[in-house]
Amino acid sequence: MSVIQGSKRNLEELRSRLSERSTILLICVSILFMWLDLGNEDFPTTAFWTWACFLILGLGVRRLAARHPILERHLLVWGTTAGLVAAMYLSDVSWLVFLALPLILISALIIPYSHVIVASVIGIASIRQPDDSIPALYEPWTYWLLLVVCVLLAWMIVSTLYTALQWAWTMQQRADELLELTRDRQEELNRMVKSLELAYATQRRTQRELYFARKQAEEARHMKEQFAANVSHELRTPLNLILGFSEVMYFSPEIYGEINWTPPLRQDIYHIYRSSRHLSEMINDILDLSRIDFVGFSLNKEQTSLATLLYNAVEIAEGLFRGKPVELKVEIPDDLPVLDIDRTRVRQILLNLLSNAQRFTVEGYVKLSAKLTSKEVLINISDTGPGVPADKLAHIFDEFYQVDHSLRRRQDGAGLGLAICKHFVEAHGGRIWVESRDGAGSSFFFTLPLPDALKFNTRPGTIQPVEMTWPDYHPCILVVDPDPNVAAIIERHIPDYDVVQVSDPDLLPKEISLSHPQAVICNVAPGTSCEASNNIAESVPFIECSLPSQSWMADKLRVAACLTKPVSAKALLTETNRLGNIREVLIIDDDRGFCRLIERALQASGQTFEMRFAYDGKEGLAAIRARQPDLVLLDLIMPEVDGFEVLEDMQQDSKLADIPVILLTATSLAEDMLAQNKSRVVIHRSGGIRHAEILNCLQAIVSVLEVDYGEQTAPEE
Repeated sequence: MSVIQGSKRNLEELRSRLSERSTILLICVSILFMWLDLGNEDFPTTAFWTWACFLILGLGVRRLAARHPILERHLLVWGTTAGLVAAMYLSDVSWLVFLALPLILISALIIPYSHVIVASVIGIASIRQPDDSIPALYEPWTYWLLLVVCVLLAWMIVSTLYTALQWAWTMQQRADELLELTRDRQEELNRMVKSLELAYATQRRTQRELYFARKQAEEARHMKEQFAANVSHELRTPLNLILGFSEVMYFSPEIYGEINWTPPLRQDIYHIYRSSRHLSEMINDILDLSRIDFVGFSLNKEQTSLATLLYNAVEIAEGLFRGKPVELKVEIPDDLPVLDIDRTRVRQILLNLLSNAQRFTVEGYVKLSAKLTSKEVLINISDTGPGVPADKLAHIFDEFYQVDHSLRRRQDGAGLGLAICKHFVEAHGGRIWVESRDGAGSSFFFTLPLPDALKFNTRPGTIQPVEMTWPDYHPCILVVDPDPNVAAIIERHIPDYDVVQVSDPDLLPKEISLSHPQAVICNVAPGTSCEASNNIAESVPFIECSLPSQSWMADKLRVAACLTKPVSAKALLTETNRLGNIREVLIIDDDRGFCRLIERALQASGQTFEMRFAYDGKEGLAAIRARQPDLVLLDLIMPEVDGFEVLEDMQQDSKLADIPVILLTATSLAEDMLAQNKSRVVIHRSGGIRHAEILNCLQAIVSVLEVDYGEQTAPEE
């Protein structure tokens, strides 16, 4: 819009407001003088009816204000001028001619150049006096000079006002240009940031894939991995049953029916559950031992009371000594400090040593003691077992080492317990050793340094290399559907994955190469299939499913878009801008408040829209046929004539069929469409699906599907 057009628009708005206020002033003044005339003893009939005419004029002008603003202004100026001239001829009040001065100023602002005509008419009318016997309050030439000055003053005011409006509109237009430029720069910046984020995510995924690929290649060179993996698998099979059933018994005993769960029984079940969990953690450590070098083992250190941790380990290990002629003794002083240690690893050290002592002790005792020194805490686990031969002591902490290598050995185990203890102790900066004589028992010692002593510990082999850490990583899923609500639903129900929406199926190969997705989900309408599966890599699983999508309704009803209430201003403006060149908008909705909300949303966009409203389907069709809008915002559910009938009438009329329509609905029509046409889930991959993957998919599907047999009668015998 040009500067002149903008200034004229502002001037028209100013004239309308001035006309409105002048009319109100005319009505108020007329009522005031009529009331004063009624209180006068000598009732002035002429003056009273003159003011009554002005009152009628003011009311008539007000009634025309909404529908005919230009006619209103002309009626106000010329009606007031005519009334003033009539009053000058009929009334004996000489000061009435001076009312022409404000009338000239007001008329100059309301109607261009009308002040010259008003001044001329008033000047001619002022020549004649109604009664020569009444002395004049002014000389004619003086009054005419005053009229000329007033006309010039009105011209100067109008010219200055018009110039000011041009300046104001120029500044506003410049501000709008700068704002639009800022928005464009912001959009460019947002696109750049998004591109950088995508590049960073791709780089992070690639680095992570390279890191784990290298790690797996290095692990493949260690032959002990297969052995440890087999052992851990054999252990996990029975342990899962123990852990699972004990967990159910302890946390959900009601599923077993009426059973007397006594406190000792519940306590024993708790110990079974707690110990099996610890065994499970130990098995995980065995797997870690087979996969990584312990020199780089990482710790999760926490401030821990060492005395509490020791008693906790003893409580877990007590079950190993029940029913056996071996006593568990404990000597733990009260002055043990709080250390910054990995409590899980230290507990595992204690349990490994206690378990090892119990297995090799036939009778006697196993003793746990601790001692605080100036630089460290010394912990000792001693037993009265057979001891270790002197020639075996040097190898007892080696991985997979067994003191008794014979096939008939009485004690089982993989030879990893002491090796794990050694690596855990050294990871904390401590030392571990054994003192034993053949046939006289064994004593295992290990130390944990005090916080102030850690910085003096420079023993070689205790410096830990930096373990590579990764930020929180979530696999990616691509969702092919133009409706962003579908991607949002999937993201809410699958929170551990990054969900990326792909609006155009043609862009799917590019997105796969950038995002490396875990799977591609194509949302299709019931009864249709997705053609995008032909363009994806063989290794990417492809899933076809049917989730409620507004794009289905838009295609089915042949409309431009379908928006679900509550409609956001961003979504509405996105669809409006997509259509392009929209100036006149017709809103058909029986909710007047919602119509006002849509109007405010479009006004807040900064764009110029001409809004029209219709509050039922019949009125909306009439408004469309009277003047075709650029866009129709249509509510589907309305009394009498609903939105479906409006759409049907428009599509049957060739003159109205091309008008774009955006549906505004609060109903779940897409879900109804699913219920009518049914839906399905199809999973395939060009490179094939392995048997294990098929079984896992079947397990997941069977666990969530609900069965509804309906009302069936029993078969006759």
